[in-house]
Amino acid sequence: MTGIFSTFSRMWQLQMITLVNRLIYFTQKLPFAGNLISAQTYAAFRTKRTIGTIAVILLFVAGLLESLLYFGGMFALPMLLWTENVNRTEHFNLLLHMYFCISGVMAGVTSAKVLESNKMKYTSIRLMRINPTKYMRAMLFYRYTTFFIYQGIAMTLVAVLFKFPMTHALLIVGMMTFWRVICEFLHLALFKWKGIVLVQKTWATSLSMLLALTFAYLPFTKLNLPLFGSVILDQPWLMTLISLSGVMCGYVLLKYTDFTSAVCAVTNHADPLLNPEIRIADLQQRMVQSKDHDLARPSSSNLHVNEQSAFEKKGYEQLHEIFVTRHTALLRAPFHRRLLAIMIIGILLPLLVLIFKDHLSLNSIDRFSPLIIMVMLNLTVGSQICKALFCHCDKPLMRYPFYRQHAKKHFLLRFRSILRMNLKLGSCLAAVLSVSILVLTGGQDISLLLPIWVITIALAVFFSIHHLLLYYVIQPYTTELETNSPLFSFVNGLISLSFIVAMFLGPTLWGLTAVIMVLTLAYLSSAVLLVTKYAQNNFRVK
Repeated sequence: MTGIFSTFSRMWQLQMITLVNRLIYFTQKLPFAGNLISAQTYAAFRTKRTIGTIAVILLFVAGLLESLLYFGGMFALPMLLWTENVNRTEHFNLLLHMYFCISGVMAGVTSAKVLESNKMKYTSIRLMRINPTKYMRAMLFYRYTTFFIYQGIAMTLVAVLFKFPMTHALLIVGMMTFWRVICEFLHLALFKWKGIVLVQKTWATSLSMLLALTFAYLPFTKLNLPLFGSVILDQPWLMTLISLSGVMCGYVLLKYTDFTSAVCAVTNHADPLLNPEIRIADLQQRMVQSKDHDLARPSSSNLHVNEQSAFEKKGYEQLHEIFVTRHTALLRAPFHRRLLAIMIIGILLPLLVLIFKDHLSLNSIDRFSPLIIMVMLNLTVGSQICKALFCHCDKPLMRYPFYRQHAKKHFLLRFRSILRMNLKLGSCLAAVLSVSILVLTGGQDISLLLPIWVITIALAVFFSIHHLLLYYVIQPYTTELETNSPLFSFVNGLISLSFIVAMFLGPTLWGLTAVIMVLTLAYLSSAVLLVTKYAQNNFRVK
């Protein structure tokens, strides 16, 4: 245990130093407070110790808030919104069912600290040369100690809110902690047996998320789905078996397991901080890195047409046309993936509506209409396009003042390109939802079709502005394509917060449509002004 605490102390100091330096850096960027902080603050030991104390408090508060938001948004809020005339016992069984599906099944597949790839692990193992086994033992001990504390506090508050038995709730959290330790052991065993890093398999994580969330929230519909999660978690012998197994797995992980091969497997890439040529091969950049076929020259019949079209334009229009022609496959890849997802939804959703038609009603559309916000957030292109623009076009040009001064010109060109793709995606999604509504009503009621189309198109415009505007006004990407800007995370967090607020308020579909239209028009009218004012100073390489 002494080795675990000494290793953890080194990791904690590294995390604090990184966080304090980041706080100093971003505080310097603030309009008024930034003038009070000089570059000498980085070397001020006592000042940084004080800031470090604040940072420690902020980290604990952030971890607790994360758990509170998790329990509030995933469990408490759905029960408050979608259950009526339900007694305390049924509420508690419903909570256990959702907790089993989401925290037990879904998180057990998608989360594994041993095989997780992140910058902290890379810095500790590759740069600071901390022993991988000592590092992972300290990380696992810290992770599941705080897991129990944070989730225990959050579960206690939920128990107080719904008047659940507090002791039983804490026992469930303790059992879930041991279950997650067992999952860590199983992930590591699978890697050593077959060399498979399960958390990096998109098909496995996506399938587990889809199935777990579906079974977690199906009881809120009119389907009489048995709450099998609560039955499983309410078996004393099973809780005892899982707890004892978790203790054994934890003991093996902390005492006898060698993590070297597993840690090296997820940090085994060239140093992205010291070698800019190899940096392109970093995991974050592979998502937007051009392949050979992306840069292949067009056929001879199209080459003359494309070149002629580009050279007929001047200035930034010509630059944009050449870039789009050169990277057509790379820019269209996110669009094609989302179009495929909409096609799959278009097949499954009407089929499910037809199967469960007797258990659904038009009132369900009003109740779940805010889900369109999250669906459009994930189905619209923007984030990947901005990363591609940064990686293949803007990164060398941002150093020139004239390019930043003319940000308004290339912003409008790119906005039109992204808007065209998002409008196509929004129209396809609206058509899919319209077909599902017609199937539900037997073609007799079309009153909801108009607001569905309006809200979907409005969200397509909104998110076309959103990603590109943040790229120009904040420019959150580092040379490694990481996003360390707190302001960027805060603004993006407002989207998720708006979804939670909308679900809590439960507006009508027309009411939600009117609000989104107003916000979209306001966003659209202010975008050019914000780019003109802030891009000159902020649209640069971080």
